[in-house]
Order: sequence, then structure tokens, then C-alpha cells
Amino acid sequence: MTDSVAPETLSLPERAVRALLLEHYGLRAHALQPLESELSTVFRVATAEGRAFACKASAYSERALRIVRWQVGAMERLQRLGIPAGETLPDRAGASVRVAEWDGRPVILHVGGWLEGIPLSEADPSPALMRAVGRTAAAVSAALAEWPAPPAPVSHPWELVRTLRSIDDSLARMPVSGARALVEAARGRFLDVAGRLDALPRQTVHHDLHDSNLLVDGAESIGGVLDFGDMVRGPRIAELAVAAAYAGRAAESPVAAFLQVVEGWGRAVPLLPEEADALLDAAIGRLGVNLAVWTARGGGDRDAYARNRSARTARVLREFLDADPEAVRRRIRSLVR
Repeated sequence: MTDSVAPETLSLPERAVRALLLEHYGLRAHALQPLESELSTVFRVATAEGRAFACKASAYSERALRIVRWQVGAMERLQRLGIPAGETLPDRAGASVRVAEWDGRPVILHVGGWLEGIPLSEADPSPALMRAVGRTAAAVSAALAEWPAPPAPVSHPWELVRTLRSIDDSLARMPVSGARALVEAARGRFLDVAGRLDALPRQTVHHDLHDSNLLVDGAESIGGVLDFGDMVRGPRIAELAVAAAYAGRAAESPVAAFLQVVEGWGRAVPLLPEEADALLDAAIGRLGVNLAVWTARGGGDRDAYARNRSARTARVLREFLDADPEAVRRRIRSLVR
């Protein structure tokens, strides 16, 4: 998501997507498959010739347009560097991002090549695959290290530096339950690191390399990086914290999987000691935000999406909280120095 206050949700009907694709891209959709999205309208587009694309339509504002162009530029940079992020399909005028109109309102369009693979959440979380996740996260981080800051202020509930605020906002709408107790415990752990984040190295980060935004291509490799909508300028460790926290949600031992992701990252990009020491509590904070936000948002028009996004989080968060924090930190330090 891109707007810091009450971002607008866009839901276009299938007939609108078909018409916009034909008018602005010359694409005649043979089949459209709707995909889950927090704020935008997203479809898989198949043509009669066997080509496939991803089409994303977002609510328009001048600010949102600048940010989408910034995000797409980063995506195209990764693609050029050999990190599979999807090749943009230009519109008829050669633009990567198109402002179109439907039903009297402007919308922002981006169309890219479809990336094949299965979501990491559905793959066998082998140690080799977990290390591949870490290598991919490190490659994304390195590719974005020199990417400019966003052209307008960007913030969202998932942002690492907003963890306490996001949890507190959601706790106000959560009933007393086991999930609430876990979120409160995660909040307490994150307090230990919150005051140190501003002193850590900062850069542009994808900030959303979770297990639905990484595609597995083969048993032990990552073949796609999806969804640049949560890109921000923030602590570098946010990239690794998100990837490592989510990667092992299907693993028998989420903590072991977490450390395997860290190992994969550490073989490519070293971390400062203070980053290494903050990583575990940063990951716990992110899982706490996931459980809190989606529990609080349940019951709305995207209820199925909310339930899917928080599935398995409670078990993983509990195991992270139960792990010996100093033993985990020692292991992290040994893997990323």
C-alpha cells in the first residue's frame, strides 16, 4: 500500500479490466483470473495466443501516481539485474504506467509479464529453499541500496518503524483471546528494539518479501519477487526480518527455518552487530503486526484475504516467543558477520 492515511481501495469489475487492456495495451483477454489484493484490483490475464500477464489497477491520485512510477522503476531495476520481478508491458504509447479512466474516474494501470511458480507458502520448506529465500532477500536489498527515496512520504501499517502504533491500533479492536495475548507479548518484545531502529543503516526496502510474494521455481530456488506496493525507506534489516519471519510458517521448526534464511542472507550481505542483535525482535514485531492487523480487520469485504494472510502466524509467533532469545541472537551473529 502507498498512502499513509486511509488508502483508497479499488475494485474494478472484470468487464472494466477487459476494456482497459484492449484500449490501452492492445491486449484481448481470453481469460481473466482475479487475484487477492489488499487494496488494488489484480488479475492474471491470459490471451488466446498463450501469453500471460499480471494486470494491477490502483486508485488514482497525483501522489499515488508518483509513487507507483517509483515502485515500477525499482521492479524494472531488479529485472535488469537478473532478479525475476516481471518484465513490464508498455502501453500503446510506450509508458510503463498508464493513467486510464473507467466510469468517470481515473485509475492507475500497470501490466507485467506473468511469473511462473508456486507461492513459497505452498512449497516444501527445505533448508536449501530457506537459504535460497535469504539469498534472494539479500539480492533485493543490494539492488535497492542505491534506489532513491520515494518521491512523496510513504508509510503503512506493516512498516517496521510503525510496529508499536500498528499493534496498538489493532489491539483496540481485538477481543480478549489467545491471539490477543500473543500480540501483547510480541509488543513487549519489540519494545526492546524499537528505540534502536533509528540508529541502524537505512535504505529503500521492498519490505514485503513474505511467503505469498516469493515464487518457488523448482525445489530449491526462488523464481519470482512480487508486489512492490509496500516499498519504503527504512531500516535495512526490515528486508531480512520480513523474509525470515514468514518463510518458515509451514516448517516443522519455524525458528530453525528462520535461521536458515538468515544463513542464506549472511553468505551474501553481512550485517552490523547491532543489526544482528535487533533482527529477532524485529521479526517478532512483524509477526505480531500480521496477527493483530488481520484479526482486527476480519469480517469486512476482504475477510477471506484477511484470514489467509494471518493463517499459521499464531503458531510461528508462539515458537519465536518461546525460543531462548540470547541463543538465537548468538546464532544470528555467527551467520551474518
